[in-house]
Amino acid sequence: MRITRKPLLVVALSAGMLATSATGALAYGSYGGYNGGDNFKAASYINNDRGTATNNVDVNDNSSCFAPDQYDMQKFSDAGTANRNVHNDACFLDSNGNKVGRGIGATYEARGVGFISACPDPDLTPATATRAATNGPEFSKLTDTNGDGRMDRCVQSSYQDRNQVGVNDAAGDFEYHARVNDNNAMAGDQDVKWGLDRELDGLDYRGINDSIKVTWSADGLAGSSYGW
Repeated sequence: MRITRKPLLVVALSAGMLATSATGALAYGSYGGYNGGDNFKAASYINNDRGTATNNVDVNDNSSCFAPDQYDMQKFSDAGTANRNVHNDACFLDSNGNKVGRGIGATYEARGVGFISACPDPDLTPATATRAATNGPEFSKLTDTNGDGRMDRCVQSSYQDRNQVGVNDAAGDFEYHARVNDNNAMAGDQDVKWGLDRELDGLDYRGINDSIKVTWSADGLAGSSYGW
């Protein structure tokens, strides 16, 4: 995953949340400012995964929270695999374009074809050959909400931050992450909405959210535009 690193700063929010991020122009999504002190914008985008096995050539080189590419035409993954899964990243941005999200719950909800194939724990540091995995207080939960056998909701209690803020920051920190997939040859659109989930039980009624769309097909050439 290629993430452009930017200088970090700490921003004080009215809800007492610690915010860290990079400055930049606000992206798309619905803007907050409702009861409870939320005053940030949701920005969801498709990560092109340059330089990895899931490199997505259809996604813009600069796709990010600040310039989100939100539509993709994708070929099915091979049966039983995730070899062509799509990487969906997201951010909350304050009015100055700073990423916020430490301790702020958020959820991905998918509809249409396909399923959510990965919903990583925000502060899990994977094990290596010389070190055991470590985990902090944050968590994630992947569920099938309608009982059709396909995972369609990913709840995360915070953005990714595997270390102390500003210390040994890793690629992908300060953003939320999920992956979506279609390895069952179900052609059609997969709509993925992401946004605020204070109660960690589904997207909030406040409507601080943003969306991406993936059109899955046998050749990855079906579909023509992104529209809602």
